[in-house]
Amino acid sequence: MSADNQGVTAAERSWAVDFSARIHNKHAAELNELRTAMTEAPRRGEPRHLGRRQHRLGPLQSFEDASVQLTMVAESVELGWFTVGPAPAGMCLTVSIAAHQKDTGIQTSLPLTECDAWLQALLGGQWMLHAYRCGCATGAASENVVSYRLYLDAARKPIRKPEEVLADACLPLQP
Repeated sequence: MSADNQGVTAAERSWAVDFSARIHNKHAAELNELRTAMTEAPRRGEPRHLGRRQHRLGPLQSFEDASVQLTMVAESVELGWFTVGPAPAGMCLTVSIAAHQKDTGIQTSLPLTECDAWLQALLGGQWMLHAYRCGCATGAASENVVSYRLYLDAARKPIRKPEEVLADACLPLQP
C-alpha cells in the first residue's frame, strides 16, 4: 500500500468489485453502521466539534493475508476547512485504511486493490464514482496508510470535488 496515486488497471478494478462483494457479505452490518455514522447530520444536542466528526471500524482481518488486520477511520469535515474563501455547503468524508501485523502490531501495508475493495464495500458502487484517492499524507506514520475522499453536498449526496476545495493530491479513482 502506498500513499501515492499509482494507477489501478481495469482488470484490477473489476477484481476489486468482486472482492468488495465478499467483504460486504462478511461485514455488512459493521460497514452499514460506519457509513450511516459518517454521513448522517449531527443530532440535536450533539457537540459539533467545529464541524468535525470521526468514526472507527476495526481491527478487521485482511482478506489477502490472514496475519494482517486493518482499521478504517472515517472523518467528516465541513467543506469550509479546505477553502481559503467562501465554501460551498456540504462536507468532505476522508476514509483512511491502515494495516498492522496481527501478532506484533507492527504497521504494514495492504495492496491498493484490497484497499479499494474495502472502500467499495463501504460506499457502494454509485458513490465510488465520486471517490478520490489522496496522496497528501506525509511522514513515516502515514507511509502505509491509504486515504480516500468523498465530497457531499448539503443534501448528503456525492459530488465532484468543488473547485473551491484545495486538494491537488486527491485524484479520482474512476477514469
